[in-house]
Amino acid sequence: MYDFMEYCLRRYYRASGWNEDNQYSHLCATSRALLDFQPPTGLSLRLSKLPSSVFKTTTTMNALPTLEGSVGYLFTSRALMIDDSASVRFRHLVDRFRIICLDHSIREADQWTELDGDGKRRKDYLLCGRMNLANARLEALYSRRISKHRQYVISGISDPASRSASHISAQYQYDKGKYCAEVSFTTDDGLIGVRGLYNFGKDFDESYDDMQKEGRRRRREAGLEVEEEVTLLNNMDSGSIELEQRSAEGTGISTGRPETLEMKSSEDLERDRAGYLGEEKADESVTSERLRGYWSAGAEIYYSATEKLGGLSTGLRYRTLPPLAPVTATVSEDSKEDSSSSGVIPRYPTSTAPEHHQNYIPITITQTLNPIMGHVSSSYAAQVHPDLGLCSRFDFNLYSYDSELTAGVEWWIRERKSANSSSNEQTAMNPFPKTVGVPDMPETGSSSPATTSESTGQPIVGVIKARLGVQSGLAIMWEGRFNKLLFSLGFVGHVFSPHAQAPIVKSVGLEIQYFS
Repeated sequence: MYDFMEYCLRRYYRASGWNEDNQYSHLCATSRALLDFQPPTGLSLRLSKLPSSVFKTTTTMNALPTLEGSVGYLFTSRALMIDDSASVRFRHLVDRFRIICLDHSIREADQWTELDGDGKRRKDYLLCGRMNLANARLEALYSRRISKHRQYVISGISDPASRSASHISAQYQYDKGKYCAEVSFTTDDGLIGVRGLYNFGKDFDESYDDMQKEGRRRRREAGLEVEEEVTLLNNMDSGSIELEQRSAEGTGISTGRPETLEMKSSEDLERDRAGYLGEEKADESVTSERLRGYWSAGAEIYYSATEKLGGLSTGLRYRTLPPLAPVTATVSEDSKEDSSSSGVIPRYPTSTAPEHHQNYIPITITQTLNPIMGHVSSSYAAQVHPDLGLCSRFDFNLYSYDSELTAGVEWWIRERKSANSSSNEQTAMNPFPKTVGVPDMPETGSSSPATTSESTGQPIVGVIKARLGVQSGLAIMWEGRFNKLLFSLGFVGHVFSPHAQAPIVKSVGLEIQYFS
């Protein structure tokens, strides 16, 4: 589970439209989420307060194995409307298997504007700091958005007990969508590095502005009225699109945007799609099952001025995308109105929630190579069910012949359904979804989309992660919510230990979070 500071940082990036998934450092984010999770050790309590939309505080207390604590503060120029621990969307708090939808990624990246509501140049920034009460260790981070495609991040650590641990790091990032470049420098060992990631595929060739212009042109040719106001699609999973609007309503600041976010009808979505990605309108009578995906290739070069040593790493990633073809289902006008109010997904996939996609199994394949160190890593991850994700990774060293095979699973726990006759009858008629990763869509105009969605899935209340490695052993972590508290329970043990005297149980821990 994310630390509160890290969670706020991610929400800030999403609210300002910065896409972290397009960076080379996040190339293997999927396999790390399922295999490299860190179960808590000992007993830890984290309390956070949300006094305002731009200022947050957090306090951490660790009782075991040693007694220590820390105090942290966070301030942002952009208002972040974060719910308390009792009502926050649980999926946002956990590093998980992510489904990438290009529509949502492009629209989300376009939320950042050059000018704010007052006509002044926007200067979005985030500043956070944390101090350890036991040894006065200070950690700080400053993130500043320069323009729509550029930002820089400065972080540092000051440790009075160890001068060697004190350092400052700076990163300059340039994200164009089609490619992303990063330059970093660390005072520790004088390390400087350059990283880059390039995406292959025609979907990245055009910017969001060009897609919007093409959509308006096609609507003019069709004799339709062109709306000046841009209405963003609702996203059931991320919830980041409405953050700026909600913050404006809470603070009374005008953003120059519509006061309400509406869900477009199916016909409007089809017209927008035709001009959005430059594709012709798909035939509703034919359901496309073509596998869509894109390749990403990246590399990193770094050099240490102190050690007079350098390094190089390369990586390759393949991700599948939801199909573009609309769902072959007839929806009445009443159902369309219900869909707008209930938040059911439109006929084209725009949500990053796995249960909102049809005929689609999310797959992520990565391959990394460090030729100097001789390290090779291959991973394969798939969301085989809306509530089940699997991942395997094989690490091998060309020089020492050391290898490691790791397998992991991610299982989401949903709230139990209410015992009523309608839901029981629906479950008895159709206990399983037709396809992997999507609830059954309505087949007649009399069936309500909201009822159909509720009959196949309930809100997520927890997740269980487990991994098993030849050398790393067994690790199990259960994260969930109990009343207003968020908890994380972890276990790490040895399974294939070469030492007979090694204990089976390595560590057990419990972490509790509460913020209001």
